[in-house]
Amino acid sequence: MKISSLFLGAGLLLAVCGCTNAATPQAATDQAALMGKASIVFSGTVSQLAATSFADVPKSTQTIVVHVDSIVKKPAAVSLKRGDSVTVEVKDASAFQEGTQATFYTDGWIFGSGVAVKELGHVMGAAVGPVHVTTAGQNPQGTPEQISDQELRERMNTSDYVVVGRVTDVRKWNAPKSKSGAPLHVTEHDADWHEAVVEVQSVLKGGKVKGNKVIVRFPSRNDVAWVRSPKFTKNQRGIFCLNRGQTSGAPTTTVSGQQGNVYTCLGHGDALPMSEEARVRALLKNP
Repeated sequence: MKISSLFLGAGLLLAVCGCTNAATPQAATDQAALMGKASIVFSGTVSQLAATSFADVPKSTQTIVVHVDSIVKKPAAVSLKRGDSVTVEVKDASAFQEGTQATFYTDGWIFGSGVAVKELGHVMGAAVGPVHVTTAGQNPQGTPEQISDQELRERMNTSDYVVVGRVTDVRKWNAPKSKSGAPLHVTEHDADWHEAVVEVQSVLKGGKVKGNKVIVRFPSRNDVAWVRSPKFTKNQRGIFCLNRGQTSGAPTTTVSGQQGNVYTCLGHGDALPMSEEARVRALLKNP
């Protein structure tokens, strides 16, 4: 009886402490899913909370500065190496303290005099792995990217609107300049912003859209910083996951003579062909 109690107590202690030598199958699956979704993965040590690593990034309680210890995955043209400081917009800032080590699975956010990323997920502790080079429209294995039901559902859940529409016009958009005449956002990964005028034919999520047209701002360059950002052409029809635009530096514009919000579709799966309509409707119906 005493021996059984001893083994039971030891088992409970191991479970509470997490003192196991191998990750659970579920944890390994989750990390593999994150690796597939993320464009930038690195291990690092948190150096500052509620801070940013360069001036172009808006500081908030959700931004932390991380000292990069090792790179696991990144696009070839993103200037990121061991020893750099990166701004990470995290999902839950309370999970981190100064000195916390973690592996961050992220997507690119702002590129300028430094790198800022948005967290998709993290795993506590350091990780060591090879650098993967990704190209537009491919995953690290070089095969065409497909968005899973889970990832698509997450994209739609975080979008302000999901609409069916048609691009009626595409035009270049020049970013506003400061009083000195210099652009507000200077970056080595210039987006060359363009605007697509999208005629909304039906709203699948988000309620009524003001008017029947919205402006979707998108980067026209095939720069690695925008590798997963859809590009739009006139008369293109599809399903659009719209988010109120903050990235380009001007969140409003004139639509049909009236001031309106600017939207973006910057992520993998934010713009889908009409052949995906039935799937999108089914996922929205069963969130």
